[in-house]
Amino acid sequence: MLERFLGCMLSAALGDALGASIHEPGGILRYTDDTAMMIALAEEIVEGGGRFDPEKLAWRFVDAYEREPWRGYGPGPPRIFRLIKRGVGVLELDRRLYPGGSFGNGGAMRIAPVGLFYHDDFEELRRAVEAACKPTHNHPLAVEGALIEAASIALALRMEPGGRADPVDFIEQLLGLASSEVYRGKLALIPGLIESDPPRRLVVRRLGHSVEAHNSVPTAVYCYLLEQDPIKSIRRAIWIGGDRDTIACMAGAIAGAHRGAGSLPREYLDRLENADRIRRLAERLYELRFGGDRLPRER
Repeated sequence: MLERFLGCMLSAALGDALGASIHEPGGILRYTDDTAMMIALAEEIVEGGGRFDPEKLAWRFVDAYEREPWRGYGPGPPRIFRLIKRGVGVLELDRRLYPGGSFGNGGAMRIAPVGLFYHDDFEELRRAVEAACKPTHNHPLAVEGALIEAASIALALRMEPGGRADPVDFIEQLLGLASSEVYRGKLALIPGLIESDPPRRLVVRRLGHSVEAHNSVPTAVYCYLLEQDPIKSIRRAIWIGGDRDTIACMAGAIAGAHRGAGSLPREYLDRLENADRIRRLAERLYELRFGGDRLPRER
């Protein structure tokens, strides 16, 4: 299981970096805000000893942004962070910027630590996902997308590392958690798309490849279920295009949880920025989850 925790977070970062195609001199693979916020979320869980405070998480996101504003943040989060700094509030400020809140994929792209830590109880997972989204993405479609991504990671952890997930069974379990028509409709298409292996343009037309959560999370699930290998899933997401760094990040996280860190090529891991930091966070999450009684999450 430790290998699966490591595989999930490292593969998410690799998908982000490879999808962004940011190659520094010397071959360093630089990740974007997707991984920066995933790291911040993991640190909040770890430093809280398993407790989870959305307001503290919001301030941690602010600190991460101010240290590295060049990570490629979209327009929404920096505006939210400025409102927080001005004392306007801490949570759900995206509702001031967008009707009903942001339905972008920013909640889903960073959710891997939650999917890992709360993998064994879907009701607890749902509450943790809602808490993790509160600082920036509160539209129901954003929260549902983050839940589907986190649940996909949880389901992948239950797979035999050397086996293959059955797309029909996997999707049926996700449909049990999905509530909106748009997610249920797109998820239901995935097994048929895998069986027919259509051209890229049809996948994009049916599932999407843009920054909205409902137009990218189902696509990430498709990439994972089609390939079921971290690097192949990442490459499939990059081939689909659009918001490819985030889709590759999400697909990589699911596939990495299934196959484990041993499935990741050393040549990529050696070049991944802050790989040791990500490894340590994955190890700490594992130790908190399995090394003793888990502390209840703050409400």
